[in-house]
Amino acid sequence: MEILALDVRLDGYADPVGVLVRDNKGAVAFAYKAEYLSDPDSTPLSLSLPLTTDPYEDVVTRPFFDNLLQERDGALADIMARESLARDDIAGLLFHIGKDCAGALSVLPAGAPPTKVPGVYDQDYVPIPPDRLKAIVESLHKRRRLPEGTEDPSPLAGVQSKIALTLLPDGTLAEPNPGSGAPTTHILKVPDQDHLQDALLEAEAMHVSQALGFETAEAVVTPIADINALLVTRFDRGLDKQNRIVRIHQEDFAQALGLPASFKYERRGVEGRRFDVSGIRRILEATGDPAGEKDTFIRATLFDLLIGNADGHAKNFALLFEQGGRIRMAPRYDILPTRLDDRLTDELAYKIGSARTLNEVTIANFEGFLQAMGIDSAAARRRIRLRHTNEIASRLATHLAELNKGGMKRFADLIASNTRILLGALAVDVPDAA
Repeated sequence: MEILALDVRLDGYADPVGVLVRDNKGAVAFAYKAEYLSDPDSTPLSLSLPLTTDPYEDVVTRPFFDNLLQERDGALADIMARESLARDDIAGLLFHIGKDCAGALSVLPAGAPPTKVPGVYDQDYVPIPPDRLKAIVESLHKRRRLPEGTEDPSPLAGVQSKIALTLLPDGTLAEPNPGSGAPTTHILKVPDQDHLQDALLEAEAMHVSQALGFETAEAVVTPIADINALLVTRFDRGLDKQNRIVRIHQEDFAQALGLPASFKYERRGVEGRRFDVSGIRRILEATGDPAGEKDTFIRATLFDLLIGNADGHAKNFALLFEQGGRIRMAPRYDILPTRLDDRLTDELAYKIGSARTLNEVTIANFEGFLQAMGIDSAAARRRIRLRHTNEIASRLATHLAELNKGGMKRFADLIASNTRILLGALAVDVPDAA
């Protein structure tokens, strides 16, 4: 195998921020550029890759850069077959498709010019004609190849059918001009034929999350070709002073913990190398507001338990790296009442104490969860258990009638049932509406 060196670029910086190298045995390593380290505005690419002059070896480098690739191996099949590449040849794959990594990062052949630049609404985007948009949605709905000439400019992780697009100021959906490097602003998620209600359910879950005070990505149901799709505003985008669309650097919790995407559930990891509450605590303590972020995460955990979202895995939580080096939790996204689908497991993405499912949660398990989050005082743990659980359950209960009237009776019934189970287990009074 030949030695390969690639430039790692971060949108917003004129020069490469680091170099990714594959040796003749296939191992990869990463090092920051000295010029980048000397820049007062430099930010780490990941909590797992702090700024340092020392290079990172394969065991640390590989998980982070593997997470830049599409999560579904099928999405990589063409490039692997065409170039005779193995799935574990991270650098080889990024040589060919690294210009289209999700987020603000790109990985390019050494010396190549930047491929990601700010976008100008009236210059860098092509409105999608209605017939073409319909064909795109139908292809995603049936899990077929996208129409000829359509390339998702920002390959997205996850198993749902989705494409990254841009919403123009006049409300028209558009694609970036080929080769422009302009960012997308929205994600269009299209349910497949076995999950026709997913867009409606996710929209409701996201709206309720917002109503309860969680910072949550904007989501709106968009009917296209008689299919209810979900249009989600990207939280990793912003506007600069010239009103250009710019990318904001972010990473998911798998990257922050140095875990491959395959370890995004606690049950798939091993001791010391898994997505668990102690790892989550380490991430949150690296943010600009550790106490506030931990409190938010505890409340989010209760919210997910009550609405039946058992899929809060490591790639469904993210960090935003803001100018000046401040790190904070990203808005919530990908919130879905997965327990309404009998084909999906009820096992939680991370354990609550030793509890693997909602039905196993006890006061002792919840206390263990809070202790793992760093809540050392028994009085504080009791206060959180009673106050947060009562507050979130009571506020959710006020939405039950609205969900019933909106054709979401199954969702309302799930919330009511989960409320009775969890609050009963935690010795908290159940709201009358539940």
